[in-house]
Amino acid sequence: MVDQLQELVLFLRLAQAFKNRLQMSDRDRALVLAGTYAAMLQMKPVAEFCRTVILQNNHGHMLRKWPTFGQAIEEPDFGTFLKQVRRRFPTERAEILLQEMGYECDVRRTDHETEEEYVAAVMGVDTEWLREHFG
Repeated sequence: MVDQLQELVLFLRLAQAFKNRLQMSDRDRALVLAGTYAAMLQMKPVAEFCRTVILQNNHGHMLRKWPTFGQAIEEPDFGTFLKQVRRRFPTERAEILLQEMGYECDVRRTDHETEEEYVAAVMGVDTEWLREHFG
């Protein structure tokens, strides 16, 4: 089974691939999954970055009901929504979509000292900036 860090990175990459194609609703769905994994991994700055990007694109998104992703994932309403998103983008489908879209990301885990640095690099942001704005 794929671990949560791999899932987080997969959905961050999928979000970027959708963004590149201007498919913003699907990008937001991928960010919901990424933010959920980030919250479960206790990567609060990453989760809150995902939440902020979603809300910038969709001010009416249900995530606005909760001040943090961590609080959202504890709520049954959000859990129901999350199940729907997971059905639409299971891991296997996300991997296939990345291949079909020809998305390439040369960021590797071994090039970074920490998981947070790795995830920030996948998102295309600096770790310090991420901490300053969302930490």
